[in-house]
Amino acid sequence: MTTDERNWGERHFATLSVALAVFHFVLGLLVFEPTLFPGGDNAAYLILGDALRSGEGYRDLYLPGAPLHIRYPPLLPLMLVALGWIGNVLPAKFAMLIFTATTVWATAHLGRRWVGDGPALAASGLLAVNPTLLEYGHYILSEAPFVLLIVAALWLSQRGDGRGAILAMGAAVAAFLTRTAGMTVLIALPVAWFLARQHRRAAWMALVAMGTLASWALYQSWASDQPGYLSFLLLVNPYSPEAGTVSLAGLVGRGAENTWAHVSRVLPGILLGPGESLGTGRILLGLAVASAALLGWARAARRRLGAAEVFTLLYAGLIALWPSVWTDQRFLLPLLPAILLLAFSALWSFPLRASGRWLRPAVPVVLAIFGITWAMTVIPGRIACTASYRAGRPCDMPASASLYAAARWARENTPRDAVIANRKPRLFYWYSGRPGDVYPFSADAATVMEGLDAMGASYVVVDQVSGTTGRYLIPAIRSSPSRFEVVYQGGEPVTTILRLRPAGAEVQ
Repeated sequence: MTTDERNWGERHFATLSVALAVFHFVLGLLVFEPTLFPGGDNAAYLILGDALRSGEGYRDLYLPGAPLHIRYPPLLPLMLVALGWIGNVLPAKFAMLIFTATTVWATAHLGRRWVGDGPALAASGLLAVNPTLLEYGHYILSEAPFVLLIVAALWLSQRGDGRGAILAMGAAVAAFLTRTAGMTVLIALPVAWFLARQHRRAAWMALVAMGTLASWALYQSWASDQPGYLSFLLLVNPYSPEAGTVSLAGLVGRGAENTWAHVSRVLPGILLGPGESLGTGRILLGLAVASAALLGWARAARRRLGAAEVFTLLYAGLIALWPSVWTDQRFLLPLLPAILLLAFSALWSFPLRASGRWLRPAVPVVLAIFGITWAMTVIPGRIACTASYRAGRPCDMPASASLYAAARWARENTPRDAVIANRKPRLFYWYSGRPGDVYPFSADAATVMEGLDAMGASYVVVDQVSGTTGRYLIPAIRSSPSRFEVVYQGGEPVTTILRLRPAGAEVQ
């Protein structure tokens, strides 16, 4: 970078970083979707927020008996406690957009300290129009605050002074209290300080990290005898427990498979938005960006293994070993700011003649066009969706809308103490107020029936939102038809609610 380029970047950096964040916020409003994300985790967070606000404790109100919750750390539900006092879903969604817009701004400042002004602005600008970040800007999920806290922790760690170290560790603790995967940045900070021979600081921060990890683990063991979230790491398939746990060789194979999936499918999907999953152009883009990021990481690591470099390594390793069925954009997104910063740092370090330096900003501009094109494509539908929502006609996907209609029927037509087994118990509870759990994922019909009885289920829901209903629940219903009675059918596609008679009370 020439002196003129550097001086121009220094003079306008603050203004540009704010402008990019504001642009992301405005674009986020235009692609805003007021309906709930159909995955179910958002309802879990909202329910936990309601439980805390009502004084019932950190409990899964949607489950029979309302047990203490042990899966998600509590920071996001605590945020939702305050937001719930001014409204539930929409205030929370707008908060997520504020988080993602702040991430765009913070990424620029992290990059400025880590890789330089040019790569920093390029990465921040690409994040501003990134389809995936824009989508998570209106999902009530942990991604928006988690990505922001990761970026903040890494940025603050670049300061090098004691105050920056304390603030960085505070952000890392908050990241872990938002998502368990935050352990990667929580561990990265003391490791980086140890490698930098700042042994006293590393020791103190290691104690903070161990105390944070131990406190959550102790709470989990006290609150429940069920395994924690990380126990899923060793399952072959969390949705098919009968497949058992993965072997060491299987774990290595999974790592290779997941790495290729992230490079060839997930990363291009994050950068370009929805499209053909394994198109040749997308695979080449994923390989190019991942290779550039790896080169950028190697160059940075040669200078020093700081917190950002260590975090990138730890987090990439974690998602490579995670069950393959969960290999998607949600888990790669927290690494995206680092990937872009490292990739653009490699591009900016490539020697170019003065006449060819336009190629550097041209690359992020070309990639940004895809994000802007995606936004222009979805904006008309999103505006129509918002108008429909305001008119009382939420534009949920048909299968989800059918399930929610069944839940509203259950609210009005079943006893308050009814337990309703279904595939989406958190979303079903949000609309019905009736507790329930997922039916057992077992191909053995007797096992499924035993699970329904152990749950205390008085109703079951046959939905169209997941293939597991046809795989596990319907065969169990067919195995004991005299125990079931249809009480509701509606929606398109059809959702059915069946009353489950107690064992031994079958119709003769």
